[in-house]
Parts: sequence; C-alpha cells; structure tokens
Amino acid sequence: MRDIMFKNLTSLDHHRRDIFLSEDSVQNGVTTKTQKHFIYFIRDHEFLDDPQKLEDWLKSYAGNGPRLKNLSVLKSYDSKTGEEKFEVKIIGNLYILREQDIFNVDFTQIFKIDRKGEILKGQKK
Repeated sequence: MRDIMFKNLTSLDHHRRDIFLSEDSVQNGVTTKTQKHFIYFIRDHEFLDDPQKLEDWLKSYAGNGPRLKNLSVLKSYDSKTGEEKFEVKIIGNLYILREQDIFNVDFTQIFKIDRKGEILKGQKK
C-alpha cells in the first residue's frame, strides 16, 4: 500500500512558496514514511533595465554563487523498537536571474525518512 500527499502553497503576496511531499508505504512489514519539504522566500527583487547595471550586478554577485548557510544530517537507529530515522536539512541563499529581473531567494530544504517494523528489530546498523 502506498499513500502520497502533495501540497504547493504560495503566499498571497507571492514572496513565499511552500512545497510539501509526503509518501507512506508498507512493504514486507516495514512502514516507511518519506517527507520532502521545500520553502522559498523572495528576500529582494530588482528590475535592471539598463544593460550596464546588469553587467555590474553580474560582476559583483554572480561570482559569489549560492551561499549555503547551514547543512545538518541526523541519523538514529533503535534496535529495541525497530525505528530508524534519517534527516537532511539545508538552509541557504541563491540568486535567480530571469530576463531583467533579479531575485534574492532564501531557501530551506528538508528531507526525512522514518522506517519502523518488527523486521528492523535487533539488526545492527
């Protein structure tokens, strides 16, 4: 059996997008829940109508590339209860150039996997 849930929420002022995907499945007595959560927030927006302004902006910012502010990876396993958890969380900032519009975007991305079942009890990890 497999259940999938998808949410795509955009704020009324269009400065924030929240995307959530969750999948639950049961296979061979092991329940697995996978979650992906993406949050994007437009911090700043600038319209560059002058090509020289665009060139200046590219020289000053494009070389920096995206900035990774935080990365965490957590993994836990309990052989008594048969539960295994894994989580990756990334927080950062990036620039998006679309035609003459430049967006400064902060983002958070979270990926989780939770597994449990009798078959996982007593296994060494």
